[in-house]
Amino acid sequence: MKKLLYILVFSTLSISCSSGSSDDAGDGGNKGSGTDSTPTVPQLVFPSEDQLCIDNTLNFTWNASTNEDGSSVIYTFEIATDNQFSNIVTSEVQTSLSKIVTLDKGVAYYWRVKAKSTKKIESAYSPFSQFYTEEVPNTNNLPFSPANTTPFVGQNFNNVSTINLEWTASDVDEDPLKFNVYFGKDKNALTLVAENISNTSLDVTADTANTKYYWKVISKDDKGAQTSSPTWEFKVNNL
Repeated sequence: MKKLLYILVFSTLSISCSSGSSDDAGDGGNKGSGTDSTPTVPQLVFPSEDQLCIDNTLNFTWNASTNEDGSSVIYTFEIATDNQFSNIVTSEVQTSLSKIVTLDKGVAYYWRVKAKSTKKIESAYSPFSQFYTEEVPNTNNLPFSPANTTPFVGQNFNNVSTINLEWTASDVDEDPLKFNVYFGKDKNALTLVAENISNTSLDVTADTANTKYYWKVISKDDKGAQTSSPTWEFKVNNL
């Protein structure tokens, strides 16, 4: 009888330990399985916004991105000759926080960086910075290409027929700027709706429903140099 009792107790303990090990294994399977996080957006350091560089070989630097899940990150580094990054001259993947690049002299460039974790989760691109490389002696630098503030590209509007166009613009020589604004329904035949204005905003009438509208801005300095923005678009759905 005692022998049978010992067997029953031993069996119970064995089952209990086995169950405990199974639970522990289950917990171990979930241990450390948190939600993958998105890396923070890198911050650009050099060249800074609107900088006139004294050389055309530059050491681009940016601050590190952080990641809550602890995974390491790499960086996609881009330089373009336009602020829409449709004309990219450099696009590289970097593990460091800097990159030396030699560029053409006397040219306006735009650059940005984004981070990507080892789990292939990407941050947004940093806001771009614009700069000029070493200027050619006795020349006037072109204004930077205007950048749209509102509406954003592809924005949809409902129950509104007056749209406020806003943009930003600057000149590395700090020359005063004036603007020509073009607007219309045909992106290949825009109408000049404002000329030589100093403001960086303009109200326009967009009173046709279910229609795309297009606009662009020409930035001009007081020495006659000018630069065009890309052509932007928005849509009016219902009035």
